[in-house]
Amino acid sequence: MLRDISYIIAIIIEVGLPIVLAIIFRKKFKVSWVIFFIGLALFLVSLVRIPLNSFVSNTIRYYFMGDNLLLMVILFPSFTAALFEEGFRTLGIGLIIRGKSYGKGLMYGIGHGGGGESMIFVGGSLLANFIIYKFFPAFPGIGALKTQFESMSWFMPLVGAGERVLTIIVQIAFSVLIMHAFLNKKYYFIVYAFLAHLVIDFVAVYLNLKFGILWAEIAVIIFAAVALTAILLLKPKKMSK
Repeated sequence: MLRDISYIIAIIIEVGLPIVLAIIFRKKFKVSWVIFFIGLALFLVSLVRIPLNSFVSNTIRYYFMGDNLLLMVILFPSFTAALFEEGFRTLGIGLIIRGKSYGKGLMYGIGHGGGGESMIFVGGSLLANFIIYKFFPAFPGIGALKTQFESMSWFMPLVGAGERVLTIIVQIAFSVLIMHAFLNKKYYFIVYAFLAHLVIDFVAVYLNLKFGILWAEIAVIIFAAVALTAILLLKPKKMSK
């Protein structure tokens, strides 16, 4: 029972929080929902990297062993995540969005990290699996799904939801960095976003696999705090709509 409640709360946070944030951003900064959906759509497009990640990860197992293999199977997906996500983010903010502003950068970030990643890719998948687990006992593959759900500690869905909240902050920061690059013609901020994305993904996964989830979550908290600081520091003194 407690585990089910934990899953339900996690789903509400992962699916509901992006919508709430988008409503707040829209009212505060007078930006269109279109920006949210551009961010959401381009995040989903960036997932074309997943088959490439699978192919390369399987291939490099023939060439590396031990710690070197661990480093490579983390480094390559981290690199492609940074390259594809920041590449499509740059495309969206630089070429698609007109009348650039700080507020639109925030809204794009919540569309990308909240709508696309948290609401659909993570929360949507969790919701679908939870419904199958609870209400469709004859569903093909239900045995593995049941084992996955019931072997997990009751509080782990809440940990995952908390991580989504922190990740949304980081994703908004990446969008603000790239919006700042175009607003101020400081295009090296795009490189900053790429490198930050690469480092954050790599460090979080490496710490999780090497030292455990606690150290990974501590790192994500630190990254989110730095990201929030960047969001606030890059806010223009005179806001444009």
